[in-house]
Amino acid sequence: MSSVTPENVTAETLSAPEVIANPYPYYAALRSQSPLFGYSDLPPGTVPGEDAAPSSWAVLAHDQIAHVARHPKIFSSRDPLQEASGAPTLMLVNHDDPHHRNLRNLVQGAFTASRVASHREWISERVKRLLEPCADVEVDVMQGLAADLPAMVMTRMLDMPEADFPNFRRWATAFMLSPPLTPEERQASNTEMFAYFSTKVDEHIAAGGQGDNFIDALLQAEFEGGKLSREEIIRFCFTLVVAGSETTTGLLGNLVWLMATYPDQYQAIRQNPDLIDGIIEETLRYAGPPQRLFRIATEDTEVGGRAIKKGDWVAIFFASANHDPAAWDDPEEFRPGREGARAHASFGQGIHSCLGSMLVRLEARCAVEAICELFSNVRPGKAPFVRQTATQLSYALDACPVVFER
Repeated sequence: MSSVTPENVTAETLSAPEVIANPYPYYAALRSQSPLFGYSDLPPGTVPGEDAAPSSWAVLAHDQIAHVARHPKIFSSRDPLQEASGAPTLMLVNHDDPHHRNLRNLVQGAFTASRVASHREWISERVKRLLEPCADVEVDVMQGLAADLPAMVMTRMLDMPEADFPNFRRWATAFMLSPPLTPEERQASNTEMFAYFSTKVDEHIAAGGQGDNFIDALLQAEFEGGKLSREEIIRFCFTLVVAGSETTTGLLGNLVWLMATYPDQYQAIRQNPDLIDGIIEETLRYAGPPQRLFRIATEDTEVGGRAIKKGDWVAIFFASANHDPAAWDDPEEFRPGREGARAHASFGQGIHSCLGSMLVRLEARCAVEAICELFSNVRPGKAPFVRQTATQLSYALDACPVVFER
């Protein structure tokens, strides 16, 4: 089978491994034709080998993506494929208003700026602990800091034993289609995760739910007289683990990769920590892990002059919006401090913008601050950087070998 190139890519080949590894030239090649029908891939939480990937419209232009994301009544976030699969349905991600609005109002108290900021010192300490053995030797960040820190933070947020973090990491990668698992292995992972959080939530309920942690905040949450059910709280727990682990792992890996690739930028942030937010936001734009999400048309409509029929699946490629020249000057240039970089689409747009974005940014900042404090330089290792090609859900590295120099 011939390889897919930007010159011959089509909607049907947009999910090829070579595209997943470096999608941006392919998005650029197809953007002027957007939307295109024939794209086929699985949503998160489904089971490859059991669930059939739907054919859908690929939306690649910035203005079209914003239109779809900001019209949730026309483009539903409900995922009948996941609902019919054996995997648990994600909370908020796969809900429409008014249920989505009610759920968001109930849980947003668990993500206040003060609650997230209260974990800063703990996160910084864990980052430094993970980096201690890394000085002056080649290390794969994807097997250490990037993989472990987000899962550790999830145990902290959920008031779970920190020793359980390897399970959190394993469950998240299985749910997001990242590892090569059989359908039976993927289902077993989902079942194990659901059983774990069922037990933990029941323990919090039995204890009265009055602690200062995420689960008890959900148990206490009330909006217009409504409260979350036990099953909803369980599903919020694994939604936090899945969404909070994989995205942050990808971001941390991409940050280290870019700091090693652009040493002048690394030296600039070491000398001026006020520039750290700029490199994080530009990494989210230039190499943000989230690539695309699905919507389903609830009525006949039109996008970019193309007729979209009721029931059609629509894939919105947020990462393509982040590289659209209509929205960004020189989008293929990595330019920390770029004006307006925070307007990237990596945390979504509209009512489904990421509720946990403050936590992701905090983890990233703590990691960059610690690296700058501990190491004079970050350089590529002898082994190559390797991009994951298992799923188009994420632009992330399988291997990020670097040397942190004292």
